[in-house]
Amino acid sequence: MTGRPGPRDVGETLVELLVTVVILGIATSGLSAALLATVNASNLHRQEALARHSLRAWAEQIGVGAYTACAAPSSFAAPSPALPSGLTAAVASVSYWDGTSFASSCGSDTGVQKVTLRITARNGLSPPRNQDVEVVVRKPCVSSC
Repeated sequence: MTGRPGPRDVGETLVELLVTVVILGIATSGLSAALLATVNASNLHRQEALARHSLRAWAEQIGVGAYTACAAPSSFAAPSPALPSGLTAAVASVSYWDGTSFASSCGSDTGVQKVTLRITARNGLSPPRNQDVEVVVRKPCVSSC
């Protein structure tokens, strides 16, 4: 054998192959992390959109419902149909129109109430997020207003 390598003896060394495998592993783990972050962001966005839709549907349900004089938060019906898992609904507050502004206590009912509806979205990855909407509920006029 001569000291010079022939055409069949040229190739990659073990170190070069290991460096290539490490580089490919790092690139794959980076892409996997980016894909996981995209999936999590998509799930959060879907849950928030679902919460907004449920909140608007509940507000419409409250707006067309029967008027109750000096209604307490418990007087308003829960959202229908039932909320998906991870969402909870509550009436945050009810304010009553006193002729000049909304007050937190009902003196004499003037036929106008402001109801604050809240839907809380919970998932295990982030703190709970609240979405609120205010609905003005009016007593219907029967003869003259």
